Amino acid sequence: MLIKVAGELFNERAFDAVTTEMIGARAGVTGPALYRHFPSKQALLIAVLEDPLDELLAHARKTAAEVTDPRKALEEMIDYHVKRSLQNVPSTLVFLKNEHNVPEDERHRMRRMMRLYAEEWSGLVTRLRPDLSDAQTRVLTHAVFSMINSVPQFNSGLDPDIVATTIRTAAINALLIPADAI
Repeated sequence: MLIKVAGELFNERAFDAVTTEMIGARAGVTGPALYRHFPSKQALLIAVLEDPLDELLAHARKTAAEVTDPRKALEEMIDYHVKRSLQNVPSTLVFLKNEHNVPEDERHRMRRMMRLYAEEWSGLVTRLRPDLSDAQTRVLTHAVFSMINSVPQFNSGLDPDIVATTIRTAAINALLIPADAI
């Protein structure tokens, strides 16, 4: 709960504008209670960024290893990423807004995790779209990440299941339908 609330606040405001009292008030605890779970506000920011990245990367690796059909594996990764983005503020958005408040070694480690996650997707897209160059595959993969991660910023008023289905379909089409087929 603290991580989710802190993620929302760090996305709404810059790290320096968020106080422990604000986090505590939204989470229903006192500001100082945060220090029972995290040694500092910066440690909480790192957890906000790191926990979702760990989960996304672990899920992508497991899916790529266990699902033999590359299309089904990619669809599973898309579904998981969309679900996570609709449930929580995407950590990449929080990272981009607050990365200057993350220690350099942690920042490099998180960027590496992001690259490894993207490589899991790109590896599947490469198998499904041999017509694309490596650079094209990476561009498409990152464009789809941006699309998925931007959804929580847009209040469409639609039912979350409809949003998930719409974004899933758009992601699959963006990654798998050749431009000349459109």
